Amino acid sequence: MKVLVTGGNRGLGKHLVETFDGVSISRTDDIDITQDHEHIAKLSLNYDIFVNNAFDGPPQESWANFAQVNVLEAVYDSWSKHNKVGHIYNIGSVGEKHIVARDHSFETYRVAKAALSHASKQCTASFKTNKVPFTTTVITLDRLDTELSRSRLTWTGNAINLKDISNFIKYAQNLDSNTCIEEITFYCNLDYKA
Repeated sequence: MKVLVTGGNRGLGKHLVETFDGVSISRTDDIDITQDHEHIAKLSLNYDIFVNNAFDGPPQESWANFAQVNVLEAVYDSWSKHNKVGHIYNIGSVGEKHIVARDHSFETYRVAKAALSHASKQCTASFKTNKVPFTTTVITLDRLDTELSRSRLTWTGNAINLKDISNFIKYAQNLDSNTCIEEITFYCNLDYKA
């Protein structure tokens, strides 16, 4: 099982690369998800699993352009054209599930993740109607237990263990070929005391 992960140089992406002996592509590899959609799509054809993990930033930033959605669209089109069998995992956020008043410092992040969730579910609809042979899942995540999360002042000591996510991917890979999990959501109790 060959795995390609965008943004695999830290956090969840790094964990997935290490767990699956995968390959990472990121800005440090001179591949920019905001510009190199077609290049990423071409690379993805050589892998069984593509994890659309890297996030380009809140939409109000000049360097952000809904890159995760654009990457998904390019990979989908390429896999569809080549009748590729495999699995695309899109890393979403529980933030997209809550509609809040606009705040230019963070809340527009929710808009980009909501767009990714919707686009991923459209891809799943294509599988369900036999238009494509590959499956697509959006993995919707709450706070993760990463070095970055632990360094923040808001850290409570509780977050999703990265192994739970890689274990889910292992599970999903063992489903029958006619089965697809459209979305899985991981929540954590931020106030939990062990």
